[in-house]
Amino acid sequence: MLYDALPTAAGKTSSLRRHKRHYAYLCVFATLVVVGFLSFAVRTEHVQSKLAEIQLQLCTPALTAVVPEEQTPRMYLRAGPLGGEGMGSVLQHFKQSIVLSQVLDSSLHFGWNEVWDHRYSQSEIYNANAELTNAESQTLNVTKACRVQDFIPYEDRDVVVRGWCAGEDSAIARLDDVKTRMADCTGILDTEVDELTQDLNGCIMPWVRSRLIPPPSSSSFSPPSLPSSSDPSRPLSVGIHIRWGDTAPPPGTDISTHDFYGSMNFPDIARILADLRAFSSNLLEITIAMEEADRAVIALLNLEAEEYTLLDSPQTQALDDLRVLSRSDVLLLGESSYGVLTHLLAPPGLTIVKGGGLGKFRNTGGFGRHVVYLDDYKAEDIELLLE
Repeated sequence: MLYDALPTAAGKTSSLRRHKRHYAYLCVFATLVVVGFLSFAVRTEHVQSKLAEIQLQLCTPALTAVVPEEQTPRMYLRAGPLGGEGMGSVLQHFKQSIVLSQVLDSSLHFGWNEVWDHRYSQSEIYNANAELTNAESQTLNVTKACRVQDFIPYEDRDVVVRGWCAGEDSAIARLDDVKTRMADCTGILDTEVDELTQDLNGCIMPWVRSRLIPPPSSSSFSPPSLPSSSDPSRPLSVGIHIRWGDTAPPPGTDISTHDFYGSMNFPDIARILADLRAFSSNLLEITIAMEEADRAVIALLNLEAEEYTLLDSPQTQALDDLRVLSRSDVLLLGESSYGVLTHLLAPPGLTIVKGGGLGKFRNTGGFGRHVVYLDDYKAEDIELLLE
């Protein structure tokens, strides 16, 4: 290293000054060379951090020249129970924890939770893809463990999180202050048990994608390209979610014309499928997700069994079905929480939604997915696939 050229023993004052002056010139020259070289490279945060490392090594005495590793994220443990609901609904109970963990520069983890009726663990699913820099982050450091409720009172929590997501200055300043006060906490506990947040999906969408979409190297998730940028002979893929509760109305109900709560009504699905067939000269590749599926119900869509793929895997494979459905070019959904979660994971394409009054799809186009509400839908909207 260049700092080894510094004098290591006492000498004449003029000689020492001369050495220091020569060292300073050498340091400046070396830094300029490094700056010029790295400026020619792609300007990314990674390159800039490497530049800072090299400058520190060139111009800092040996005792302070060691560059520490990137700071390991502290754990933010959501210790309160997640509840026993399905994959979509359970997300509504910890969206505030997602926001707060990100504001506080921490890695969100969940205490063990098993959904007995569905036989899978929500916490295991969401903890699996946690971004950890080393093994230490997988345990809660209790040297100074802080409870977030001691810094943000229960009655303020919803307001400040919503304000932060909306970019309100007062909420941002409030959470900046909390972040400063919690800076020396080695671990963070969140004991919230009462949250129910149906909207804010646009705010937490990047986090959800980071936890539920496998990394690009994984073969289990490879979103298709849209027809405009791929083989024009490729079928247009269409995903439909039929909420289980919607197909179990009181006896005597005509499901074929029934107004569903969390799914798109069958006549509307049939109308849009006809529009899609007219739009695409190729076949439609239809995927239907329905828990405890009833083929007699699906037959009301006038689809032959060979015209669609049914997703109704055992609940231990619930995440796999969710990922498969999300890959569709076009999604036909209601405002069920499962449908929303499918949309949050989807690649660029088109989602057509029945409903919208709960705000679940608001601001969720950040990853290139168009959202059209059924009340506003026109056949021409399908051309959004080409944008």
